[in-house]
Amino acid sequence: MKIAVIRSECSFTKGGAERYAANLCRELCEMGHEVWVLAEIFANDIHPDLKHVPIKVNRTTSSRRNRSFNKNAQKEALKLNVDHVIALSRSYPSDAFRVSDPLHCFWMKIRYPGKIHQFLQSLNPRHKAILEIEKAILDPNNTRMIVTNSKLSKKIIGEYYDYPQERIHVIYNGVDHSQFTADTSLRKRETLELLFVGQDFKRKGLGPVIEAVALAKNDGYICQLRVIGRDNPSPYQEQAKKLGIPNLVTFEGPTRQIQDAYREADLFVFPSLYDPFANVVLESLACGLPAITTTTNGSSEIITEGEDGYVIEGATDHLATDIAACISTFCALSNEARQQMRQQSRTTTESYTIRGNAEQFIAHLSQ
Repeated sequence: MKIAVIRSECSFTKGGAERYAANLCRELCEMGHEVWVLAEIFANDIHPDLKHVPIKVNRTTSSRRNRSFNKNAQKEALKLNVDHVIALSRSYPSDAFRVSDPLHCFWMKIRYPGKIHQFLQSLNPRHKAILEIEKAILDPNNTRMIVTNSKLSKKIIGEYYDYPQERIHVIYNGVDHSQFTADTSLRKRETLELLFVGQDFKRKGLGPVIEAVALAKNDGYICQLRVIGRDNPSPYQEQAKKLGIPNLVTFEGPTRQIQDAYREADLFVFPSLYDPFANVVLESLACGLPAITTTTNGSSEIITEGEDGYVIEGATDHLATDIAACISTFCALSNEARQQMRQQSRTTTESYTIRGNAEQFIAHLSQ
């Protein structure tokens, strides 16, 4: 098939959505399809047969950036003689739209509690543009089918939009098992290492994690928290200082060797306020790293409580307390029990492959 893939940025070195786009495009090429990627930012090392169509974007304001990307991507798509158009960024019309970024209607509810606050923010040009494009995408006349990477996203669409549920297909993400490998050997440590990875510290829940480290310390469980990601650490460094634990929290910035960090840690802590499906959780499990995450993160759906991680209620005012309880429970386990959780974490991910994800996508697209 001839396929056009729309994604604002397509790269292996950026966030989860950008890596997903790169992996999907690579696999489609490997499967023998002819693929064009319509992107503003594009990495040339994805696949030699992949064709890049540059998309010009007006970056003067956020609203213009979103509107111009959609408009210009669609203009270029019309020039291509393709069988199907897959939108991995907010763009319409398309044969298939995949929910890669947070559904803005739901994120507004989480980010701005209170109807008055939400209404006022909906008048903000940036939010207004995203909400208008999202609404148009989820008009069944503009999008033939929707692909989500979690039941959470499918449920949210059903609550906020009148889109036929039978045209929404849940396909969980895959992970590169050759890159994300596990070290499940027996470890004996007095101080356990917690790991947090994210580019948006507030939405990913870093504040409650730092508070939870302090609460766990008060319960007698001292852990070292390692923070990796591109964001301003200053407010969180100040938070750790006020809680009396500045020596227990380290900020390292972004890294391209995240798999090493997964393998070195004892427990992944990712209490996201909202993520359709955070790839970092899947990656951590593949590296044999049990994870704590939330019900408002779609990747919580692949975790079995107490076997390969813990799932807590998301976006609550008792988030830190719940995280601390899980940390304490994990710390109280024997070395052998923690090793068993590491082994089960790796086992959990074995059926989630990048090729399998692409094959399921194509199967639905071909119907």
